[in-house]
Amino acid sequence: MIRLINSLRVKDDSLWVNKEGQLHKVNLCDVYYFEAVEKKVFLYTKDQVFEVKEKLYQLEEKYQGTHYIRVSKSVILNIEKIELITPTFNGRLIVKLKNSEKISISRNYVRNLKIQLGVDD
Repeated sequence: MIRLINSLRVKDDSLWVNKEGQLHKVNLCDVYYFEAVEKKVFLYTKDQVFEVKEKLYQLEEKYQGTHYIRVSKSVILNIEKIELITPTFNGRLIVKLKNSEKISISRNYVRNLKIQLGVDD
């Protein structure tokens, strides 16, 4: 029930993000993933990248119980944007997103992703 309520909240939610000194309003449902790189956090949409003020752990807490989940130390992924999942030989997964980008899922987060997708074996 809480997950459903949070998912509905996310559909109407938006973020103000920075790109080249300008503020842009991005609908949360358009976010493919968040990534921490060199002490900065970036938000990726289908074809754009924006800087976000919040830290990755703050975003993880803020969107807990939604379709945004942590998949590595540096990435929070929108599972609604996954198109294909491929296992690798070392226990990791590679997900191909709807915008053709590929994200590596760390072994420590594979089980949680499978649970979220309802494919836990």
